[in-house]
Amino acid sequence: MKKQIAAIAIGMAMVTGMLSGCSGSDQGQTTKAAETTAKAAADTSKAEGTDTADTEAAGVDAYSVGGNLTLGTASSTGTFYYVGAAIGNAVSNAGKLNVLVQSTNGSNENVAMCQTGDIDIGMGNCDSLYAAHNGEMSYKDAGAQDILEVASLYNSQLHVFVNEKSGITDISQLKGKKVCVGSQGTSYLFINEALMAAYGISIDDIEPFYMDYAESAQALADGDIDAAFQTGGYPIAGIQQSAATTSFRMLPVDDALMDNIIKEYPFIIKTTIPAGIYENQANTEEVETLGYQTCLFASSKADEDQIYAFVKLMMETLDTYKDTNDATRQISKETIATPYIPFHPGAERYYREAGILK
Repeated sequence: MKKQIAAIAIGMAMVTGMLSGCSGSDQGQTTKAAETTAKAAADTSKAEGTDTADTEAAGVDAYSVGGNLTLGTASSTGTFYYVGAAIGNAVSNAGKLNVLVQSTNGSNENVAMCQTGDIDIGMGNCDSLYAAHNGEMSYKDAGAQDILEVASLYNSQLHVFVNEKSGITDISQLKGKKVCVGSQGTSYLFINEALMAAYGISIDDIEPFYMDYAESAQALADGDIDAAFQTGGYPIAGIQQSAATTSFRMLPVDDALMDNIIKEYPFIIKTTIPAGIYENQANTEEVETLGYQTCLFASSKADEDQIYAFVKLMMETLDTYKDTNDATRQISKETIATPYIPFHPGAERYYREAGILK
């Protein structure tokens, strides 16, 4: 995907118009799911030297910290991008730090770009943070990556959806079908394959396609594929665009299978997609599915004062962008410091200074 770098002069009106919602009812579940990794992350944080003994900022005025800071998001038609734009716009307007938003291929590419210094902060779901930091799952061969958590933002939902005309009503019917399993570079490809395996379907049993949100929705509308797996805070803008003229059905995930997957991947939660959240949606009842917390992360090499300033300004300007959409409405001091991996020292400094971390 061609990268698009945009200074955060992006208007808040565009952000509001492109994305209007994301589930706000899963925050308690998200916090509960994180409890299984929270203690380990906190202990590791101390072991890795990210615990800040002095809880007061070392005389740094966050509003005077300058320079450029690049934030890697995902597809320009997805929730990551618009939430990143809302945050970056607020931070840039508040102080001297200039935040640039970059569209990317998603979580895994953001991890890689943090390693090379092409971006300073990346957005990713908690599965990506956990896997990359620990060298597990999709990072088993590559090994542990140099990333630390910056913030925990909002809940994203797995969308498994089909064209209503297809007659497909269950994930078990996807064997032998043309299926978009996500976009290249996204962290949840691993989980999507694990979910299909729970239904007895391997990647060899389907014809896999790799597309972003808008591409997969349009391909379903045109009949070029039979189903798509995409993860994002609902309603995903790229899906909304095609839903205006096509009736999509969201496929539920079996409750017992979700329990099994959550046992193996405790950072995942159960969540739902409401009926009617997309125009012409065929579902008349809410759809049970998997959920992930969307987070911000950075390399340990990222400038500590810039990360501190970014987080402080992000939280102190929250009222200016919180009502942009339901995704930003989930950002709060109660959940912002939910740990999935150890915190970056700049972020931890702010959380301790603000009394969010003790």
